[in-house]
Amino acid sequence: MTARDAILRAVPVFVAQPEGDLYTIRTALVGAGIPVGISAEIIEFLPLAIARAMLNGMGIHFEDYYIRKTEHGRVVGEKKLLDEPVYREALAMADEIGRMADGVFMAVAGWSSEYRAVSKAMNSGKQPDELSFGPPTMLANNDDRRAFDDTSSGVQQKAKAWWQFWK
Repeated sequence: MTARDAILRAVPVFVAQPEGDLYTIRTALVGAGIPVGISAEIIEFLPLAIARAMLNGMGIHFEDYYIRKTEHGRVVGEKKLLDEPVYREALAMADEIGRMADGVFMAVAGWSSEYRAVSKAMNSGKQPDELSFGPPTMLANNDDRRAFDDTSSGVQQKAKAWWQFWK
């Protein structure tokens, strides 16, 4: 399944689930025929991309990479957002998603923690150009068996062990 196909199947699921938890939305995505691995990427990157497309041009600073951590806080790695197929495709489709129907764009963007943080800050009187965000953090869940590299099928250089000085 391509990222585009997964996104087209996912958008109605987000519209039908305006609130809830990640388990509920992931179950609904899988129920819509999206494979489990791609469902995880949809949850992580689709709302983020749509929210950033909506907020683009307002003067808000966003980092162009993300960090993946374990539940214990160990950083697994960091990666450019544009290296993620779902994020990249969602950005390219943002205009199309916005034209689908009233409320669709907001239904998807509303799942983004960055969008919610911007909304909260602006409601408390902050100006967009005063806002700056660090990189989004993605959680490597226990049931998520992907290695960090697997999210884009790319291969990152592995750091050599400290004792392998000759390599």
